[in-house]
This record gives sequence, structure tokens and C-alpha cells, in this order.
Amino acid sequence: MSIDTIIRAAMDAGVELSYVDGQLLVTGKRRVLAVVKPQLRQYKAEIIAHLSAANDPEPSPDPTAWRELAEAYHLHHFQCPSCIAAGQGRGFRCGTGAAFWSTYQSAA
Repeated sequence: MSIDTIIRAAMDAGVELSYVDGQLLVTGKRRVLAVVKPQLRQYKAEIIAHLSAANDPEPSPDPTAWRELAEAYHLHHFQCPSCIAAGQGRGFRCGTGAAFWSTYQSAA
């Protein structure tokens, strides 16, 4: 199983993963975390490497690239109840929405 698959499965289950100040932060509902954490612990080093690489994106050569990313995110967002709720501060984005959002934010 690839690290992308493991991270996407965790995000789809409502778990948020982030790498801040040298620490892997895992948040979500307790019952979900109880199921997901053992697998995340098993691949902790690989997840940290993946997230730290994602935190250091290379600058986009096209200063207007964010517009295409924003459009892609918005096309998904307004069709997805999870992402709509997250935009209102009531939950987490789905795996697809989180990926779109992360890419959009890094380019903006």
C-alpha cells in the first residue's frame, strides 16, 4: 500500500494529518483515530517525509496558476457536502477536497 493511499484513506475517514514544527499532528474523532492510528504509527516516518515534502512546494512559474486551481477546487467544493461543511467551519474536507484545497492554497 502506498503512502498516498494510506494518507487518503485516513483523510477520507475524517482524520486530518499535518506536519508542524517537526511533529506529526493527527486529529479527528476518537473512534476513528482508534482504528486508524495503528497503521499511521507503522508508516510514521514515510508519512512525515511525504508531508514535509508537501510543505515545501516549489514556487509556481506562472503567477496566475492559482486561478485554475481555484476553479478546480470550487467545482468540487460546491458539489461535496463535506467540503461545504468544512468551509463553514463544521468538519473536515473529504480526501479529494483536501488535496484540491492544499494545492490551491500553496499556489495562492
